[in-house]
Amino acid sequence: MSGPECARFLACAMLLCWAAGAPALENDSEQTIEWSADGSSSMSTEGGVRRLHMTENVAITQGSLEINGDEALLEYSTETNELSRVTVQGAPARYRQALDDNGGIVSGSGDTILFYEDEDGNTVIELVGNADISSREMNTSCERILYVTELELIRASGNCAGAFTPGND
Repeated sequence: MSGPECARFLACAMLLCWAAGAPALENDSEQTIEWSADGSSSMSTEGGVRRLHMTENVAITQGSLEINGDEALLEYSTETNELSRVTVQGAPARYRQALDDNGGIVSGSGDTILFYEDEDGNTVIELVGNADISSREMNTSCERILYVTELELIRASGNCAGAFTPGND
């Protein structure tokens, strides 16, 4: 394995170790999604999808999950009112969520944050462009980081760097 491949493998291995101890609060996905914006908002409908576009100091929350940025697009079904995707952009956009009831927090940032449900019904937080994610045990920076909250899985791509503190509970 070459130097860059080895570094990428080690970064991903550390991410997987960190994720094993870092699930989001289980009831977050059952909470109401709330949003606010200081700027404009507009709504459009196309092909059964309603889109709410917001600008300036946008905040989206669901339970302990918080996403903030400069601009956001919420997409949901006109038929079921089910949210399908949230896209937040910022300089940077920021993500924060409680991991457990003991005060553990995961936080991250990126140029763009995507929040959606995958085909198996799992909540996904995707940090894209200058992405970083951190908790008490670890921090990592990559070009792209995908975090599946219920499965406690992380996948990172692009150049990565980070730090891992062994032995933290």
